[in-house]
Amino acid sequence: MKKLNLLLTLFIGLSILSCSSDDDNTTEENPEINSKFTISGTEYTTPNGYIISYFDGVNNSSHAIYLLNGTIINNEWYGEACDYTSNLTQGVIFNIGSTSITELESGTYNYELMSSEPSLNETSISTNIVVTDNCVVSADSIDENQMTSGNLIVEKSGNIYTLTFTFQTNDFGTVSGQYIGELELVQDLSD
Repeated sequence: MKKLNLLLTLFIGLSILSCSSDDDNTTEENPEINSKFTISGTEYTTPNGYIISYFDGVNNSSHAIYLLNGTIINNEWYGEACDYTSNLTQGVIFNIGSTSITELESGTYNYELMSSEPSLNETSISTNIVVTDNCVVSADSIDENQMTSGNLIVEKSGNIYTLTFTFQTNDFGTVSGQYIGELELVQDLSD
């Protein structure tokens, strides 16, 4: 009887460890997308993430990251603002010069408009976006005219990005947010 109880206890213990290990792997591989930003105490969600990368193989690579509550219709970008679903109402766009010539590197990118060094050189945070015929026709945007400083912290583990951002603005105080999830690759064909 003691051997049976010992085997039963050992089996239960291994089952618990096995379940715990499976749960950890599922979270690592497919985390729940968490994306939101806050303006003046109001929280906005942007669950869809996209990245458009382009580089000439010599200079630092450039990347545009789009965090949206709607979607980009095509996975090819021709430099036009007419590629969005009609349910798009809020989003964040980052333009980044990376330290790598081939990829978006992890690190802290400071908001610097007039720099050729790797940096976060343009950002737009928009609410009340109106889309007609797949084109953005109006939005309430916070951009370089409002932002005084800020940064974007990029962390990457496998295909999962963690993007954490904070900006100081003239009229809206601190605007901050975070995105955790994959970024869908959009091919840049604008040349």
